[in-house]
Amino acid sequence: MMPSMGLPSLSWMLLSCLMLLSQVQGEDSQKKLPSARISCPKGSMAYASYCYALFITPKTWMDADMACQKRPSGHLVSVLSGAEGSFVASLVKNNLKTLSDVWIGLHDPTEGSEPNASGWEWSSTDVLNYVAWERNPATVSNPGYCG
Repeated sequence: MMPSMGLPSLSWMLLSCLMLLSQVQGEDSQKKLPSARISCPKGSMAYASYCYALFITPKTWMDADMACQKRPSGHLVSVLSGAEGSFVASLVKNNLKTLSDVWIGLHDPTEGSEPNASGWEWSSTDVLNYVAWERNPATVSNPGYCG
């Protein structure tokens, strides 16, 4: 999960949909371009070689993921580093009038049947190498298998 940076756990309840758009439709997601060369659609913000947008529409995780995939190269965000997690957390904090939980692309399609939480994966199919799990998951009021 993302570092909290003063935000509540950003995992279980959807009040916003965070979408990741590749800057050019069909671009290889592993290709990195300098931020200065990215031109993002209105209402989105560039970070590394991607455009990020926050959508404030209540949806289930599955509906949010599908809505993001309907956009060119869109997915719920995969947080692949601490720096990206900090960027995403600040994007949420700076764009919501009240602190809200948001969906990210992390989910467990096995619904906990894999031992040691090994069923978790990114909906974008990015490799799950970076994790910043909630330190006290007992404080989460509505645990589930989506992030």
